[in-house]
Amino acid sequence: MNSPRYDFFAEVLLDKPQAVLLRHGERELTRGRFFEQSIRLLNHLVQMGARHGDRIVISLENRPEYLELVAALALGGMTACPVDPAISQAQLEKTREQVKASLTITSYDQLAYSLSDAVPDCVAQGGLDAPFLVVFSSGTTGAPKGIVQSVGNFFRAAAAFAAAVGMREGESTLHNWPMFYNAGLFNLFACPLMSGGSVVVGKRFAARDIGDFWQTLAERRPSYVYLSPTMASSVAKTSRFFKPDLTALQQARVITTSSILYPAIKDEFKRILGADLSPCFGITELGGSFTIGGPDAGAFSVGQVMPGVTVSIDAAADGELLVSTPFMALGYLVDGELKEPFDREQVFRTGDLGHLEGKELFISGRKKDSIKKGGELINLSEIEDLVHAADLCEECYAVGRPDLFWGETYDVFFIAPQGGSAEEVKAELLRLFNQALPQTQRPDRIEAVNSIPRTSSGKPIKRLISYQGVTAPQAGQ
Repeated sequence: MNSPRYDFFAEVLLDKPQAVLLRHGERELTRGRFFEQSIRLLNHLVQMGARHGDRIVISLENRPEYLELVAALALGGMTACPVDPAISQAQLEKTREQVKASLTITSYDQLAYSLSDAVPDCVAQGGLDAPFLVVFSSGTTGAPKGIVQSVGNFFRAAAAFAAAVGMREGESTLHNWPMFYNAGLFNLFACPLMSGGSVVVGKRFAARDIGDFWQTLAERRPSYVYLSPTMASSVAKTSRFFKPDLTALQQARVITTSSILYPAIKDEFKRILGADLSPCFGITELGGSFTIGGPDAGAFSVGQVMPGVTVSIDAAADGELLVSTPFMALGYLVDGELKEPFDREQVFRTGDLGHLEGKELFISGRKKDSIKKGGELINLSEIEDLVHAADLCEECYAVGRPDLFWGETYDVFFIAPQGGSAEEVKAELLRLFNQALPQTQRPDRIEAVNSIPRTSSGKPIKRLISYQGVTAPQAGQ
């Protein structure tokens, strides 16, 4: 069969078919078996009526079969549209309409392995530039967008990033992120897949189940562990309750992604757990992660840019990061059609603010996380790090908003420590800002909140942070 997709995955998976790809509990799945079961699963989908070019909405909890399903759709030229299984029925229906889905899979009972291991005809239709995945952006600063990835660019970007990290054949990666999230498919599946490694499918990370995280680490001792900064902070702060054996964590390479790694969180993690955090940085529209740093990376550094990707800084746009990459996604899905294709000949304006020092890239936040107060640029990420370093509260976020006098200003929202007094924390924060910041850089208001709205990956949704029962003003409105 002349099929670029079949040949691509056969080369990746069948070069060493007896090597283990997935581990889940006592179960092990070799690369050869994974490939065979993906073909059988694809045959079952074809029997259900799925065809080349169809979009399939996936609303499932983490299981090894999820990754087989993604591989089956990639082989069949179908587009996976993963969503959070916790969304409401109304949200699910809206997503189905948005992508014009041909099939929605909401239960593993809908899946089965066909008795036939013959390669279906749809595998030979289309090439590696065909759509393969629609990833919905986090929506932290606006409505989520459907970002369309191609098979070739997604997996080639994963191979390039794995090489930049130094991932080697036989090394294992702990998978404890949502599989519908881009990092859950790119960093925790595609990277070990392309580098000859294996995936330990663990329980999805949750603050209430951190004991499971420590148990999996001790039992499986993975080579690579990914944590968002929020996860890293939770692991460090709660470790005293579990008294874990820290050697498994200290011997692994712990990489942070998803949001800015504040220096205070990095230092706290090292001080309490004796383990280093390596920052990385990526953008879904650009294929995934494209920088990797070491434990000695400076404050707000995301490391060095991987080969094949070039970056520059637009000083005229307050230091916006511009990126050129061969791994760019196809574009945005609008009303079920690819109406906003990306021009791969043009640099991509990321909306992130940064600067270069030699080969090292530093990211200080989103453009929307920076404000101009009376003409003076204030980076809200640096304000947040100031508070984190003082260790006065559980969490703290600075949120910009328009102001008639200053043009823009910002408010600070915080969660008081358990058992602590919100009024006392507020007084301490006020004292901190008065001592550390000139008057023009201080927040307009400081308010306590009970909780922080988050995306499924734990990233704070700043536009939804509210006062006690009163929605916070949003920048640009």
